[in-house]
Formats: sequence, structure tokens, C-alpha cells
Amino acid sequence: MKKFKTFSPKVDTKRRLVITRFYTGVKDSNSFCYIVNRINKKGETDKRFKSLYAYGTDDFKSVKEFSHVKTGKPVKVFKTPFKSVFKVEEKNNPVAVWKATK
Repeated sequence: MKKFKTFSPKVDTKRRLVITRFYTGVKDSNSFCYIVNRINKKGETDKRFKSLYAYGTDDFKSVKEFSHVKTGKPVKVFKTPFKSVFKVEEKNNPVAVWKATK
């Protein structure tokens, strides 16, 4: 398996958004899916917020726009307010990433 760039989950604390990623599993491909989830005030994923997704390479800079999960329409997401979260064991779990920011 090839070595890919590491990715630290990202959090926007003002909008309560968490970005995680996973490998899409396409053989001999550098393809990842980035997902944006919203965390509610109870510390759970918000069921009313429909997640956003984007496909890109292992470099987060390759992601130009996110799409709505249900409709597939592009949604503008400003990536600048997101901060990386380090020392998280469950990098694909948005709730665990959110709790690590506190």
C-alpha cells in the first residue's frame, strides 16, 4: 500500500462543524472522501443537518467544493475557520473529534 499524507480532523468551533476523511478503497488510487458533520449542543451528530461530502486526494487542498448528501448540489464551505485537532484516536468519529477539542 502506498504512503499517503496524514490528515488531522478539522473543527470549526463557532459553527460546530467537524471534517473527517476516509480512504475510498479504489485500487491503486489516491482517492479520499471528506465528510462535514455538525455537532449539536448535546455533543451528538445533528440529525437535522444533512452532511456534506467531497472527493479529493490525500492533500486537503485538492478539495475545492463540498456537495450536499441528499441532493448532490455543490455547497460553499469556507475552509479557513477550521483548525486541526491532534491526538485523537478515533479520527473518523466526529463526536470523538469534537470532544477532543474541549
